[in-house]
Amino acid sequence: MYVLAADFGTSSVKTAILDENINLIKTAKHNYEFKVTEKNRVEIDVDEVMNAFIQSLHELKEYLPHVEAIGFDTFAPSFLLMDKEGNAVSRIITHLDRRSRQYTKKIIENIGKDEFRNITGTLPHAGGVTLTTLLWFMDHRPELIDRTEKIGHLSTYLFKRMTGEWAIDLTNASITGMYETVKNKGWSHEICKLFNVPERLLPEIFETGDCSGILQKEMAEIMGVKQGIPVMLGMQDVAGAIVGAGNTQTGDVLFISGSSEMISVLSDRPVTNDKYYLRCSPVKGKWQIFSITTAGFILEWFQNEFYREMSKEGFFQKHLAEVLENEYQSDGVRFLPYLTGDRQSLRVKKGAFSGLSLGTKRDDLLNAVIDGIQNPAKITLEECKKIINVNKYMKATGNLVENPSYLKRKRSIFDDAEIEVVDNCPLKGCAVLAWNMLKKNNLLHIGGR
Repeated sequence: MYVLAADFGTSSVKTAILDENINLIKTAKHNYEFKVTEKNRVEIDVDEVMNAFIQSLHELKEYLPHVEAIGFDTFAPSFLLMDKEGNAVSRIITHLDRRSRQYTKKIIENIGKDEFRNITGTLPHAGGVTLTTLLWFMDHRPELIDRTEKIGHLSTYLFKRMTGEWAIDLTNASITGMYETVKNKGWSHEICKLFNVPERLLPEIFETGDCSGILQKEMAEIMGVKQGIPVMLGMQDVAGAIVGAGNTQTGDVLFISGSSEMISVLSDRPVTNDKYYLRCSPVKGKWQIFSITTAGFILEWFQNEFYREMSKEGFFQKHLAEVLENEYQSDGVRFLPYLTGDRQSLRVKKGAFSGLSLGTKRDDLLNAVIDGIQNPAKITLEECKKIINVNKYMKATGNLVENPSYLKRKRSIFDDAEIEVVDNCPLKGCAVLAWNMLKKNNLLHIGGR
């Protein structure tokens, strides 16, 4: 008996078969591409995501008949509009999209920066909350809004496709900019009324891990699994990683080092701050303090522009390790990691190098990039220490920390912290909740209400 776990990221979906002891039996991964359709518009075609998902399942086909439950997570924000049948009315608008910047100003002018943050736990960053994107569509694509039954993230779309039910979990709801994250009490009627958001568009909210639906016949046949098995309502990918890492206590720290460099710290105090996001966590009674900057995507850009003679594999598997292993003196070279902006600031920021001289080499720039992408997490950790006791024993997951040299540099940057690498945290987190779903009797199957 197995569970199927799926982790939908910004550029790929990973799927896995896991047993009751959360052992990975077999994994698969398929990529999809985000599209930069116009300046500052970054979208993903939902059909490409679904195709990649199904292709990945083909690689697991010998285990699929024995799957008894499904758990998944998705990157977020991953905004999209859906019609009555659950079909996508829009593409997925990713967290890299900045088309809605002007609505940040509109929100602040109407409600005030501090008031918005003290309700939602964050500032109205374009790409950081769903609300700005929704307001853009309401003004620029009203014909699509007219066709829309519900809005949500990719998690809502997938759950509707699999089970026929509308729902969103707490960890996704708290990223929308329309949820009362600080009080943890539901959609904000104040914000919805102020910005003319019809609350009928918002899915019903459920506690993370407390809601499932029943896999419908059509999707069961497409996926190659049994009809009628339970599907856990999808959570946000960082929440999945928190569960997979086993973080449950205030002060527990998790680094996620992949296409983005993220930090999540559990807190029992919903203290807001302009320098980080306060979000709901998958642990009852706890919030997560969170920040993010682009990481792997920056390194891919850097390799493409500065090391073109090297293959991608040669750069990441050999040269990066060699550079990081050498003793490094910055000589004043610094890098601001804002090639996609700063999601912790309302200012429009751009990436930049400083402190260059005629003696600066490209390896010096590479070292500065590695150090620079850690800075938002360092700032967040220092802010956390002001309000909670931070666990000195930290955890990390993601493909970048699987490189021992990268991990060694990261430990050094964070004051020689003890950092344990836990592989495949999101997949394991999805599996943990899927198994819990099978074991407990009081789970809410929303299809049977």
